[in-house]
Amino acid sequence: MSSSPGARYTQFVDGNYAALIQRVTSVMALADELKNRGMIHDEKYSGIVAEQTNQGKMRKLFEVLNSGDDQVKNAFYYALRNHEPALFRNLGKRIYSWC
Repeated sequence: MSSSPGARYTQFVDGNYAALIQRVTSVMALADELKNRGMIHDEKYSGIVAEQTNQGKMRKLFEVLNSGDDQVKNAFYYALRNHEPALFRNLGKRIYSWC
């Protein structure tokens, strides 16, 4: 059974929730990119900024990702690939090694 690339991107984001919370360091770069694309509203963005730790910021960012449609998670996927390439590759290897 094959799935669309968008569905795979969403699965990647959802499947790596815990690792992303713990390991993303460029949270604000990701949030800025999504905000610039109109996918994060000012109130949610302010909530991300207000968090003191990267883990807290990522949890707030995931609230946005989970309240949006797959397009938001797909945009996050591409932003993650651009801003955290080493982490992205590492998580991709972990996911695809199970297949």
